[in-house]
Amino acid sequence: MLYNIHFSIDVDIFMPVDHKVSSLLPFLSSPKLLPDESGAEFESGLQSLLSELDNPSPLAVALISQLNESLWWIKRHTVDKELLLHEAMARLLSKAGSYTETYDNRKVSEALEHYLDGSAGKDEVEWVEGILTESKLTLPDLRIRAFKDAAKHIKMVDDLIHRQHQTIRHLQRSIDSIDYKSRLIKRMDLELAALESKQSVKGALTLDAKPS
Repeated sequence: MLYNIHFSIDVDIFMPVDHKVSSLLPFLSSPKLLPDESGAEFESGLQSLLSELDNPSPLAVALISQLNESLWWIKRHTVDKELLLHEAMARLLSKAGSYTETYDNRKVSEALEHYLDGSAGKDEVEWVEGILTESKLTLPDLRIRAFKDAAKHIKMVDDLIHRQHQTIRHLQRSIDSIDYKSRLIKRMDLELAALESKQSVKGALTLDAKPS
């Protein structure tokens, strides 16, 4: 998603990258981070992208900020997809076998999470595997059924990810255009300076060659 960003300060283009970013941060939009998300990681991504610019002007920094935010949303939505699938698996597992009468989605979800990441205790392992055996299900079976149940919501998240990919492509074109323009101007300045230098040398040689 693109945002309208207004700047009310002038930034020297020769300012160090870190100083420039810190000066512009109050004027840039950023997603509200979740409790398990790292602000340092978000800022590190911004610094890394900005360091690739030849001329980090205020407009380029604004576009880079939006690019970093889009990448962050893609990362977050990818996690959302796994969480949707996990919750669908836990819901199916809780309704399987003879466990239905004492349904507790949180307990099932935590036990399944521990089982899948290998941190489950002996009781949790036996409990999960017992339900799977009683229901004649394997983990792949459970995942496939859960995917079917959550397909509608997963597609919604996929659409959001696709939208962020489109935003990234637009931002990349804009950033490339700005960055290329600055590099082109710099190259023309260097070529002009070289021509002026050659002209000065030629003029000096001409004067030296004139008879006294």
